[in-house]
Amino acid sequence: MPVNNVDSRLVNFGDLFKGNSHYIVPHFQRDFSWTEIQTNELWTDISNTINEDRPEHFIGAVVINISDKPKLMLIDGQQRITTISLLMCAIRDIARQKGDDELSILISESYLGSRNLRTRKTEPKLTLNETNNQFYRENFLEPKDISILIERRRALRTKSKLYQDKSNQLMLESYLLLHSKVRDYISQKGNFVEALIQIEECIRDKLVAIVISVADEANSYMIFETLNNRGLDLSGSDLLKNHLFAKAGDSFAEVQQKWSYIQQNVDKYEVTRFIRCYWISKYRVVSEKELFRDISSKFRSSLSIVQFMYSLSNASEIFGALKNPQSSFWDSFNSNVKNDISRLSLLGITQCYSILLASKEELSDQFFIKILRMIVIFSFRYTTICGLNPNKLESIYSKIAKYIREEKPKSVSLIFKKLEHLYPKDQDFKDAFQKKIIPSKDSALARYILSEINSHYMGYKELVANPNESQLNLEHILPQKPNETWKSKFTKSDPELYIQRLGNMTLLDASINRKVGNGSFQEKCSKAYSQSKLEITKRILEDSTWGPKQIEQRQSEMSKVACQIWRLDY
Repeated sequence: MPVNNVDSRLVNFGDLFKGNSHYIVPHFQRDFSWTEIQTNELWTDISNTINEDRPEHFIGAVVINISDKPKLMLIDGQQRITTISLLMCAIRDIARQKGDDELSILISESYLGSRNLRTRKTEPKLTLNETNNQFYRENFLEPKDISILIERRRALRTKSKLYQDKSNQLMLESYLLLHSKVRDYISQKGNFVEALIQIEECIRDKLVAIVISVADEANSYMIFETLNNRGLDLSGSDLLKNHLFAKAGDSFAEVQQKWSYIQQNVDKYEVTRFIRCYWISKYRVVSEKELFRDISSKFRSSLSIVQFMYSLSNASEIFGALKNPQSSFWDSFNSNVKNDISRLSLLGITQCYSILLASKEELSDQFFIKILRMIVIFSFRYTTICGLNPNKLESIYSKIAKYIREEKPKSVSLIFKKLEHLYPKDQDFKDAFQKKIIPSKDSALARYILSEINSHYMGYKELVANPNESQLNLEHILPQKPNETWKSKFTKSDPELYIQRLGNMTLLDASINRKVGNGSFQEKCSKAYSQSKLEITKRILEDSTWGPKQIEQRQSEMSKVACQIWRLDY
């Protein structure tokens, strides 16, 4: 990189905003993403600098492309500059609210922009990317009454959860937080004019950044990537977005559209996870840090990037649907598919997405359904019950996904053979199931297991346990807070060791469950269990008492049934 193309210097924020400089956040840069944590940290830095009378405070790096002065492309540092602009908006608005219009105008002209004599509107010193710019101009650039912005926050919180709304909501939250901080500071100081000027002087003279000015566009991207690869605050998806947009050339709009579509499908904040899953499914296992290096070295031409984005956007539909069993994507499938997608979510299983992506893209829908069922059963045995090492799975799943893409296997058994060495044997599964404890936080998992066992008892043809938690309760036979009568049944063991055992749990209609509460075993049997139509609950009536022996025997019986339900015979 030629030295004469790059200049770096320490600059205070007053000089950054001086004159007619106009900072522009490029389309490919990330949206506003600072949360309350980062905004609070910035305010703390400013207030501590004032209160401790520090000579200066270093606030980080700013990278700008100066090839089109006075327009300055803001390659890095836009989060800080945007947040400081929001702070100056808050100071301006408070000065105006307090009746000091002169101070309000001076703040606006120094930091936010100058008035156009014809339109009488502010021409901004800062233009954000397409996600944030309109929201910034409509809500902050011109003075606004705080009540209007509070009402806007309420509206945003109830709006659809599009990623654009989330980013703009973060911007609004930052403004309102800073507005509150400035008001609190005024209360401490007493004199509002003096307090506002102290904050402005601190920002103008004491906040300093290292400004790296680059005249060549290619070098600006290189510096951006180098800085952020060395630990500055940037996500993997931001780096990928920067590379893909920067290399898109004449296809920029097309690549941008595909990127937006991906964000809508998988949620902006999971883009990196999705792309990594896709990469594992198609190429190799990589960390998030390695992902950027792989993609940036493999896709460098405009054509290759466009092809990659088309492939990626198609896969994003599947990935998003795998995380949402109610997605319309599954409407053409039978209800069993939605149920199995729900089960993966319930079990907290995501590593298998690489296989499911490959299966859905490369094989028939009927074949995909069978592979999905296989994955649910395998995951239940391997992870949920046996608790075996999940770290082994990612590389195995990647190999299977690539096998599916390359060989297009004709039967599920061929795929299962590549997992068979990890599939828990029946005896190991039963042993683990017999000892299984399900904590209270995993009540949905306990309900699922008990519902499946009940369906097995009832031959899958009769009454099915109601999945609605408000109508069908998870019942602990030995209560979660046992009284002395119950404790007397556990003289040789601690009842706490048995409360969360699967053998101590059943399913019960909510209206019945409310009647029994903490009653004795005999009361529960006569007033509740005898009224249940569920076989898993009716079988409890075969016991005359309830203690450690009965719990262990019941769970042992359940383990045999579970071995038949969650079973793969290939």
